[in-house]
Amino acid sequence: MRSSHRALFLIIGAAIMAFALPAVALEPGPADMITADAIRGHVYFLASDALEGRYVGDAGYEVAARYGQSQFVAAGLRPGAADGSGASYFQEVPVLRRRSAGDISLTVRTAEGSTTFSEGDDFTWFQGEMFPWEKRELEVVFAGYGISEPDHGWDDLSDVDVRDKVVIIMMGVPTRAGEPILPEAIHARYAPPNAIMKKMAELMYRGAAGIFVLPDEMILEAWDALPSKAPIPQFEYDNRQPGAIHITLLSPIKPEVVEAIFAGQDRLPPGMGHPGPETPGSFYLRDVTLTFEGTFSEEKVLTWNVVGVVDGTDPQLKSEYVVVTAHLDSTAPREDGEINNGADDNASGAAGIMEVARVLAKSPPRRSVVFVLLSGEEAMCIGSRHFVSDSPVPLDKIVANVNLDMIGRTAPANEADRSHYAIDSDRITPEFTRLIKEVNSSTLAWPLKFETETGSSDHMMFHAAGIPAVSFYSGHHDDVNLPTDDPEKLDYEKAEKISRLVYEITMELGNRENLW
Repeated sequence: MRSSHRALFLIIGAAIMAFALPAVALEPGPADMITADAIRGHVYFLASDALEGRYVGDAGYEVAARYGQSQFVAAGLRPGAADGSGASYFQEVPVLRRRSAGDISLTVRTAEGSTTFSEGDDFTWFQGEMFPWEKRELEVVFAGYGISEPDHGWDDLSDVDVRDKVVIIMMGVPTRAGEPILPEAIHARYAPPNAIMKKMAELMYRGAAGIFVLPDEMILEAWDALPSKAPIPQFEYDNRQPGAIHITLLSPIKPEVVEAIFAGQDRLPPGMGHPGPETPGSFYLRDVTLTFEGTFSEEKVLTWNVVGVVDGTDPQLKSEYVVVTAHLDSTAPREDGEINNGADDNASGAAGIMEVARVLAKSPPRRSVVFVLLSGEEAMCIGSRHFVSDSPVPLDKIVANVNLDMIGRTAPANEADRSHYAIDSDRITPEFTRLIKEVNSSTLAWPLKFETETGSSDHMMFHAAGIPAVSFYSGHHDDVNLPTDDPEKLDYEKAEKISRLVYEITMELGNRENLW
């Protein structure tokens, strides 16, 4: 790892001296050694203006990464990654910064010929990555509403393989005679327009290359206001190996594109507006491929995950791993020069990890624990995608992931009891939710709200690999990703309690004989 500026080392040295932790007297339990004051010290350094938002590829991120390394070294963690010279705390993440240098097009090829459409006019690059799929002829599948709820009698994805294909789906939720088919709570989960992101996550887990959203009245009316990623510089995960996790491209399309794709097909999605055998059921399209093309400028960006390991004490179980994560980055300074310091998002989670690691290393559990300060969560989870895609420990030996993404604030709706969200703990197995509830009940008894897919974070990349994961999350507040997310606004007592709870959960995961 090379230094961006010689002055960085002076800053780091000063920071380590300023925030060196005094010896802590033994409290009734190990978790009590995690303190609000220690977390506050980390946050005030990481979220200071001097680090300029800890943006991927910037000097401030390197300072933060070296600070994280210093804390892992002081705690006694061993290096958990490797570089060309051997063991290292720094796992280099391959990243490209790309900017569109011309028009982006979509070519639809059928048995009858080809038609080319342009980004912005005919389709909108709304979310996800185009990079992995460019200049490839992609097959197409229609997948109804894109909803997979087999326990409730509806699964659009059961009979189709979406991997490396463009999947066409409808907005909304299935109904019959105007009434919901799915149970009320499940119907409500998919009915809002933003439920498209939940559908996107499921299709990403299944390896879809892209998602085309059939246009409805709402999409067409809002077309000119739909944000596009095309004019914005993008961070792309530059890993072209099979199995590398990429973010599925999401794009609304105009009726003209729909007509071109489905021309000559035996089956059609509902609402095509002309006679034909319409069906909401999933099916593969015959003799149709789609190709994205564009011209982009590219430059490599140097960034790292910071990885430290506490080896387990059990001769057999030490070869299994609990992975505890928090993203270290924030967002770029604004055009007017104001800095997004990211105190809650996510200096708070990074500080929590440092303290959990410090205490857990004093008395390790039976399984090994990997602590990771991740790069690029704000750039579509690039750091966690690389950790999972090119894991420094055997992926099939990771038993669980505990992620901290904002632990220092409370969402306005939860202010009465300062409750905190535990996100997605039951996606892989309900046993993880039960374990968290049991540990919380017997230790901190902090009010938790267990939610599914209320946001996105690094834990989702572990889900993509079939690993049980949970993300502890403050909930959205008005300062997220703004210059006003500053250290003085954090509830450090709450951050202390959530960090202690994460310690207790990690120890239980590390010590319990049989987990799932």
